[in-house]
Amino acid sequence: DALPICCDAACYKALAQIGRTLGMIRTISTAFALLIFTVSTAVAEVPREIMWDNLVPAAEPIENPFAHLTEDQQYELTLVARARADKRMGLITEVSPEYEDAIEVTHKLKSEGIDVDSMLVKATEIGAEIERRNKAVVSELEGQIIRMPGYALPLEYSEEGVKEFLLVPYIGACIHVPPPPPNQMVLVHLDEAFEPKNRFTPIWITGRMSVQKNSSSLSLVDGQADIATGY
Repeated sequence: DALPICCDAACYKALAQIGRTLGMIRTISTAFALLIFTVSTAVAEVPREIMWDNLVPAAEPIENPFAHLTEDQQYELTLVARARADKRMGLITEVSPEYEDAIEVTHKLKSEGIDVDSMLVKATEIGAEIERRNKAVVSELEGQIIRMPGYALPLEYSEEGVKEFLLVPYIGACIHVPPPPPNQMVLVHLDEAFEPKNRFTPIWITGRMSVQKNSSSLSLVDGQADIATGY
């Protein structure tokens, strides 16, 4: 608001005091805002320690429709499913021993009150749901500074060392056993190269997480393999 025009010394003195007070208020306000920003920034940059289950979105457990079957019945159902799949792919025919065995097993299971066709449909649905969940990621991790453990699986070597590797949750992943699902694999890019001691030494990494699907080519003894990662 506009202030009244003063002509005497007392009025000028009062205006000067008001100006000094307003200046102090602005300085304190600026310093306080800077403090809040500095503290908030510092807190945001503190690494969040996570484990591998933090990379998987929460979901209800999948109900097992085969729980009422015996181990032998579950095994026989698997044989039927494999024979039917091989026939669809043209690997066997209706007169192949494997397929004829599957027909006999199907009759046996039906005589035991098991709806084979219904069970195989449920198995297909569960397989599709598991595959969907294996690719699901936690979008809230985008941009966060995280710290997590694992094992380094180098994608390539150089004289400087390793600057890019897959972080995997257990020893031997992608080498001696099938690869983990995409949401259990992290592609790591390093600012500085390091020399890993071996593939069996656990490590901790700290960095900014990016939720991004990627496919990396991994060199194996018997060739190349494309490995999907979710982070």
